[in-house]
Amino acid sequence: MDRVLVENDAKTMHKLGEKKFGMDDKILIQIFSERSRSHLVALASTYQKLYGKELRRAIKKGTTGNFKFALLTILQCANNPAKYFAMVLRKAMKGLGTKDTTLIRIVVTRAELDMQKIKEEYNKLYKKSLTDAVHSETSGHYRTFLLSLLGSTDH
Repeated sequence: MDRVLVENDAKTMHKLGEKKFGMDDKILIQIFSERSRSHLVALASTYQKLYGKELRRAIKKGTTGNFKFALLTILQCANNPAKYFAMVLRKAMKGLGTKDTTLIRIVVTRAELDMQKIKEEYNKLYKKSLTDAVHSETSGHYRTFLLSLLGSTDH
């Protein structure tokens, strides 16, 4: 990771945040789409150290709508992917009706990457195991399939 680039990006983000009419979308798109996860984590930390403010707050203040949501999501996911996915899984299973597309997408794509960390974060955040949550929100072969991907032998 290029520390000079991280610091330059932090300074650029700060300058953008000082504008009266919000941040320059083109520069934000470049930073958030071309930089690595570790770069974005370092950027948030450097921004905090240099200016005593969270980068997240600057983004909230300087952007709007879906663009703001996208940038905050990228930043949150870069900072702690396991926590991010645990929160998305909870949201997919909370309330009336399970958002099956979201549940399947995350369980299938993260199963061999970081599912154990996601399960730990889920348990820490919600005081319930992800396996128990999936078990209570699904049924049949669908349940068996998801629980198998989660590493559960109790199906």
